[in-house]
Amino acid sequence: MTWIHAYLFRRFDLGCRNARLYKVNEDAANPIMNITKRVLSYNSLRSAKACALVVCYLITFPAESQIYRFGHCLFGCPEGLSGNHTLVRSAYTLLYDENKKSAVWAAYEVTAGSIGIASSLSRDLVKDDWVSEALTAGDLAGLAEQDYVRSQHVPLVSFAGTPYWSEVNFASNATVRSRSLSQGAWYGLDWSLRNLVNREAAVYVYTGAIFDSEAEPRLLTEGNGYRIPDRFFKIVLTEDGRAAAFLFPQETAVHVHHCDLRADIEEIEALSGLSFFPAATVDVELSLYPMLGCSF
Repeated sequence: MTWIHAYLFRRFDLGCRNARLYKVNEDAANPIMNITKRVLSYNSLRSAKACALVVCYLITFPAESQIYRFGHCLFGCPEGLSGNHTLVRSAYTLLYDENKKSAVWAAYEVTAGSIGIASSLSRDLVKDDWVSEALTAGDLAGLAEQDYVRSQHVPLVSFAGTPYWSEVNFASNATVRSRSLSQGAWYGLDWSLRNLVNREAAVYVYTGAIFDSEAEPRLLTEGNGYRIPDRFFKIVLTEDGRAAAFLFPQETAVHVHHCDLRADIEEIEALSGLSFFPAATVDVELSLYPMLGCSF
């Protein structure tokens, strides 16, 4: 049984700036299993009279396996790790683990129109009312002393050109990443991804945190027991099935290139406990690396 706690429907009149909010209860015995409306692509904002329906809701996954299809999740959302909460917003979909105060995975679509200049946008952490446990400003107070930075699974720049850029500041999208990784390989891949979007109609991204079961837990000094992720993964995908996959250890030195951190999807699945692309209609092949600056 799937339990749908609530639906928030945000109706955007794309010819104006006002947004209206609606809250609707959905019969848990008859959940919507396939949302075919793709979440707003900012390219469509150029149509002055167009309207779009953006669905934002909270789900507790059942123990049995079901395939969930949302616009952010090309070929179906990742399966596995039941019992967590799925949050669907205009900019992204993510699976959230309240025990770890971390997203298990996040999925989002990047287009040329969604990317923007983020230098003047707020990066302040925003409380997420949909989750009961999440990182707070107090948890993050001692980051600098530990050489970590607050980061985001879904990056601000990728949605700075949209009206819903502020969604990336929700605490459920926050994570802790080493300064060297953030300024090195992670930044390099994000930069290459944005360049790729200029040549592709759309690029889909799956990313998330990995906690190694055999690793010694690293804790934030001010984080009330918050465990710092041991690794991160990122899978980049196009609609025709071309993909690239990467694994980022926290201790990655700043000079390491993202191309040196290539990985197999099977390796990411084994480490994360997730299964990707359950509804794939084409063969997914790791052939996108050259488009991200990597030679074979």
